[in-house]
Amino acid sequence: MGTWTFKNNSMFVKLLLSLTAIAVITVVLITTITYKISADNSVRNSIMYNQSIQSQQQELIHKELATIRNAVNNILMTEPYLYKIINGKLSVSSLIDLSAFIAKQQQLSPYIDSIYLYYDPLKLVLSSRPEVKASSISTFADRSWLDVWNQATESRTVWVTGRENGFAAKQPAASLLQKMPLIGQVDGAIVINLKLDLLFSDYFSHNRSTQGSTMILDQDGALLFSESTEAKTLLGQLDAERMTLPSGSYIENSEQIVTYTTSNMTGWRFVDITERSALLHGMSRIKIIVWSVALTYIIAAFVTSYYLSRRLYRPLQRVISYIAGSEETDRNEDPRAAHRGDEAGFIRQSFERISRNRELLLKENHRVGELLSDNRTAIKEKYLNDLIQGSSTEPTAHESEHAAELLGLRLDFNRFTILTLELEEPYPIKGPDDTFHFHLFQYGLMEELKTKIDGELFAKDSRRIVIVLSIPPEDDDSFPYEQAEMLKQYVFTRYEISVTIAISRIHSGKAAVRTAYNDTLEALKLKIYIGKGEVLPYSIQDEWRSEEGAYYYPYILETKLLQALLQTDMDECIVVIREITRAVLEQKLGKANIQQLYVQLSGEIVKTLVQTGGELNMVFGERPPYTDALARAETVQDMEECLLAICGKIIDYHREKRSKMTDVTLQLATDYMDSHYNKNITVDTVAEYVQRSSSYLSRIFKESKGITLNDYLIQLRLKRAMEMLQQSNASIEEICREIGYANVSYFNKMFKARIGLTPGQYRHQQATDQLLAQGKGPAAN
Repeated sequence: MGTWTFKNNSMFVKLLLSLTAIAVITVVLITTITYKISADNSVRNSIMYNQSIQSQQQELIHKELATIRNAVNNILMTEPYLYKIINGKLSVSSLIDLSAFIAKQQQLSPYIDSIYLYYDPLKLVLSSRPEVKASSISTFADRSWLDVWNQATESRTVWVTGRENGFAAKQPAASLLQKMPLIGQVDGAIVINLKLDLLFSDYFSHNRSTQGSTMILDQDGALLFSESTEAKTLLGQLDAERMTLPSGSYIENSEQIVTYTTSNMTGWRFVDITERSALLHGMSRIKIIVWSVALTYIIAAFVTSYYLSRRLYRPLQRVISYIAGSEETDRNEDPRAAHRGDEAGFIRQSFERISRNRELLLKENHRVGELLSDNRTAIKEKYLNDLIQGSSTEPTAHESEHAAELLGLRLDFNRFTILTLELEEPYPIKGPDDTFHFHLFQYGLMEELKTKIDGELFAKDSRRIVIVLSIPPEDDDSFPYEQAEMLKQYVFTRYEISVTIAISRIHSGKAAVRTAYNDTLEALKLKIYIGKGEVLPYSIQDEWRSEEGAYYYPYILETKLLQALLQTDMDECIVVIREITRAVLEQKLGKANIQQLYVQLSGEIVKTLVQTGGELNMVFGERPPYTDALARAETVQDMEECLLAICGKIIDYHREKRSKMTDVTLQLATDYMDSHYNKNITVDTVAEYVQRSSSYLSRIFKESKGITLNDYLIQLRLKRAMEMLQQSNASIEEICREIGYANVSYFNKMFKARIGLTPGQYRHQQATDQLLAQGKGPAAN
């Protein structure tokens, strides 16, 4: 169709007027605001400059005044040791020492004019002045400070200014007065007279405001120092009611900028007065230039607005014609029927249609975003997994940015390191569904760790979590180690799980991700030496790799271990096995050598069980678990624990077996002695009967019964002898032969030693006791 236009071309006029009005208003506002901002900035900069100068001046003067206060403190601390009274007067030695000391303190600062030391009980003044070293207070020329000394003050340290100078009447004195002592009744004073004019002149000559005049006022507002010859006039212009804060500024009658600050040490006020007209002197020319430029801009803006309006309206007409033609094609109708009015109405309708289309697009975009969000974690893990496996090609910069935005990656690979976390047993999840629940636990742990780091992490397998950690440019190589220690401590504190964390070198670029991950795998191999639950940086690998490959086997320690095992000495086994472990670590053996060494040792240990008649099934069951334990062992410490467990089981087995054999042996021995005590038997006879050595039988009998085997045999014989002495009339000789003794004399001696009576005395005593017992019967009736 042909080009279609609106009848009412009002948009051109509106556009021209709008652009012109905007340009004029903008230029006027910019001009006004620029001038005001420039003026305000000049005032603000002047205030900041003056405050900075005042702070420097105050800081420098405070340093000198602090030196003077130190002199006061020195006198306060030293004076009690030098002050001595003899017969109510200051001793000569004290007078000399104190005078010399205050003269020395005067030399601490070039701004100390003189020092007085006053003792009220003595009415005595010591002075550092050369013309007066000591004087009565009543005749001392300079004593105007006594009025301040007699006044009650909040602090015992008082800065006195403007007082009458007894030695130079035309020059008011300034002093630091310290009442003595610090605590208790005031009975003296330290007065340090200052050279204020010299102090202020020296420091203000190097640190002064180039814009205004500086004055220093005392606590009462009196003038102490001024750079200006019109100091009294300027002082009269100050408004004390507007200087109540410790520091601040104000503008006096829009003409003078007053900046002040108060010393927290002396109470003196540093004041700077700057004429505002001097700051704004160059602003008149700026105002003329700004308005001239503004007028030029307005003229140029009108011409440009006309030109732009024409240029903008032509393409606008073509766009409107194009939209109208498109609508006609889509709806097969005349656009004149659909659009009435000027261009604004047409644009409004087109905007509404575009808004509806935009809403549809946003809904579709939201649906796509939800699909991506639901699967973002899996896609991100696949993407990172491909990077560490090296299966993805080096992406372009645009692809990297697009992937980072799409997946929500929290690192840019400019400077990174990889941490590989290996969870160590025992795991917190146990039960029939432990694998499923452990995976849930693992992903929950990852969500917690994600808040602790700046980077990305994902599960490599059921035991390992890989963290790609972003390293800030300002951090050094210790940053990854600190992060690893923090994560290890957090997991252990939160879940009581040990984790071994390997740290790669610092890399940059996505192509280096695979190399960084391989660094951590190499570092994890060091776990066999260092142990579980440690942080293993890649940098320590060279220390262990340097001597790897040397063969070693502890033959001597193996012999000691097998001997301790045969002797069922578990403590010695522990000592020897730990000595073997130390030797392995000192030798820095390779992993294959270490595994071979511990497997061979376990075989030798088990061989001792077979050689001593032990049964493997009785000790270890149908399938020896130590073989699986050694195969699963990841560290030297695990292998050591496995050997200790094997030794413990074998020793427990031997001890139990020996205990059973001991019980049978003791039972046979006691039964034999109970039956044959009346025979001429000895320890050797009993040992031969039970088929054990005499020493072994004696030892286990003593350990079990608490008495020796010979004592037990004697007890049996004496017990039978006492029964026969009570119940029969057999002679001592017959009883002796009956219980197995051939020598009556030896029997009598043994009986008396054990019973306390001879056999005859014992028989007589028993008979007497029986008669007495029978005699009591009738009496009782």
